Amino acid sequence: MKREFKKHQLYPLPTILVGALVDERPNYLVIGYICPFAFGRYIFFSLYKKRHTRAGIHQNWTFSVNVPNEALIDKTYTCGSKSGRDIDKSSLFDNYFGVVKTAPMIRECPINIECEVTEIIDRGDCEGVIGRVINSYVDEACLTDGKLDIAKVHPLLWSTGAGKYLYHKLGEPIAYPSE
Repeated sequence: MKREFKKHQLYPLPTILVGALVDERPNYLVIGYICPFAFGRYIFFSLYKKRHTRAGIHQNWTFSVNVPNEALIDKTYTCGSKSGRDIDKSSLFDNYFGVVKTAPMIRECPINIECEVTEIIDRGDCEGVIGRVINSYVDEACLTDGKLDIAKVHPLLWSTGAGKYLYHKLGEPIAYPSE
């Protein structure tokens, strides 16, 4: 027998630090609902309207996607539990900019993506933000034969399973025989 739910049960999801300039200062928040689409040319995420970072996204129509690793769990937790209205999150990281000068990125994160907003979809207390990927940056140490090796990234995964907000780590790969 299966139990019915009114919300998705797709867990775990990648933990992402979305960055934006809010009043000319980098700010970051944790996003657990994010999805690439159009074969990676766009990114979609859900954002509560009360979030401080939202102001920067609306001010500049840009944002960054930063993939934290296990080494950044404490700083990621801080970004997810404290508002940028109350603390200066830019001081937690070595911030840098790529082509998009209003999308701050976190140098310590092994993967960074800078995006321009193409659409914001209003859904009551939340918004859906769609951004066009301008550039992606990956630490050389996370590449194997010039390609992203997710096992070297050590990304944080996020779940609300068992009624708790939990961070997880990537498990062992399951290998399929070559055909």
